[in-house]
Parts: sequence; structure tokens; C-alpha cells
Amino acid sequence: MSRLLTGLTVGLLSAAASGQAVAADWGVQQEPMFKPAYPVDMMPYEDSLDFEAGLRYFYGMGGQRATISGQNYTADDASHFVEVHGKIDDSSTNTYVQGNLGYAAMIDNTYQTPTSGGAQTSTAGAIAYGGADFGYLPVNTEGLAFGGFVGYQYLNESAYMGRSQFLMASGGGNSEPNSLEVHGFRLGATARADINDVFDVRVDAAAIPYASLSGTYGAFDLASLDPSLTQGNAPQISGHLYGGALEAMVGFKPHENFAIRAGVRGYYLTGPTETYFEARDTGDPTQSQGFTSQGTMELFRWGPVIELTGTF
Repeated sequence: MSRLLTGLTVGLLSAAASGQAVAADWGVQQEPMFKPAYPVDMMPYEDSLDFEAGLRYFYGMGGQRATISGQNYTADDASHFVEVHGKIDDSSTNTYVQGNLGYAAMIDNTYQTPTSGGAQTSTAGAIAYGGADFGYLPVNTEGLAFGGFVGYQYLNESAYMGRSQFLMASGGGNSEPNSLEVHGFRLGATARADINDVFDVRVDAAAIPYASLSGTYGAFDLASLDPSLTQGNAPQISGHLYGGALEAMVGFKPHENFAIRAGVRGYYLTGPTETYFEARDTGDPTQSQGFTSQGTMELFRWGPVIELTGTF
């Protein structure tokens, strides 16, 4: 019984001592058992990426001037393009990527070839373009930015210019229209100006030091060179072009996430070409002889642009 009383006495004295210690520290904040990984008043992370996307209408007046075996092939068109475009700006690195893709919904073309019998008109064919740029803005203030970019340019300049008949190895006849594609390298400078968060001006100027031309030049007719020869294939053309491009736009922002822009753009390419065609033996169509002709090509297009763009 004395042992039990002794144990109760010790327990009561210990509890009293601990109570006095807690009372002495009352009103003092105790260290939390688990500390937060980050300060609770830390500001939220600010995203450095800005996005743009929208539609453009481009009234492109363009054409081509080809010389093959000393003969001239010309085309001039006024075409209505629908274009989609997008852009991503990274303010943390002062870089951006942008791209666009356009297609001619309507073509009004006038062409003339050595065998066309004068100027002819057509609404057929295909004209399209696309590209992508990566840019860097070493000068990037709140209202003004300057920099440079490198990029890729794609062109499909295949307005209809007639299609010459050729004899196949099987003995049957065939024909193909023009189908010209260009893959080019862009190296340029860019400038932007923002005025009172309501207006903006954007200018892109690019040199195109190299562009590869390839495809079918179905408008070529071997009979224009020698009526005694029978054409044996759809002529294939290739070339190395060079030139430049320019685009200037002025924008109005009725809302912080919406912009209306208008401006002008254009490009010009020229350079040497090589055209391969065959003459086929009408008595034995399996027999043919190939020829290569040197020539030149000019491609150009310019016109006004209207843009509707959303930002987010």
C-alpha cells in the first residue's frame, strides 16, 4: 500500500511541474511539427509564354517567267488566299516561333506559252504557301523590339498553263499540268512597336539566299522546238533560286486579347534552272532519248493582307 501511495505522489508532482512549464510559455507561438515547403505568402508563378492565333486574307498578285531552251513561258494571276497563322512569344528568353499556311481559294490566271496560241485565261491550278520562323529579340523594351530570325519557306506555284501531250512507253498518251514546289531558307530582321497598348507596327524583312525548285513543267511542249519529235515524258524542272521577302503590318487592338491588322507583303525569287525531257520513238515507244535544257525562272507575288488575331 505504501508503494502505491509513493507512485501516486510522484505522478502528481510531475504533472504539476509540467503544467507550470506550459503556463510559463503561454502566449508564445510554438514551433509547428511540420514546416511548409514554401512560404505561404509566395506570389503565384507568372507564365512567360504568350500565344497568338488567327486568320488572314491575302490578295496575292503574282506570276512566273520561265525560259526553257530559249523559249518563254509567262503567267500572271490575281488570287484570293485564306491563311491561318500562329505565334508563341517567350518573354523570359526574348525568343519566338511563328508559322503560317495559306491556300488560294480563287485563281484568276492569264498565261502564254510557245504553243498556247496567244494569251489564255484559266481559273485552274493550285497555289499555296507556308513557313515557320524562329526569332530572337536582343532589344526588347516595353514598347519597342528589334531582332533577327531564321526560317523555312514553302511555295507551291502551280497555276494552270496548259498541258502538253506525251507518248508513254506503253504506247498510250498522257499529259500533266505544272506542279512546282519551292523549299527555301529565310534569314531576316524583325522590328515591332507597341503604341499605348492600342496600336502596333510589325515589319519582317528576309533574304532568301537559297531556295530549291523542283517539279513538273507540263506546259513545255517539245513540238515547239522540233515538230518532227514526239515528246516522251512530262518534263521535270529543277533549280536553285534566291531572292527576298517583306511583310509590314499595322494593328489596332479594340480589346487586350484581340487585334485587327492590315498591311502588305511580297516576295521575289529568281535563278537558273534545268529541265529534263524525252523524245520517244513512235515506231517503238519503248525507245526514248533524254535531253537537258538550261534556263531561268522568276517567281513573285505581292499584295495587301488583312488579319484577325486572338491572343491568350
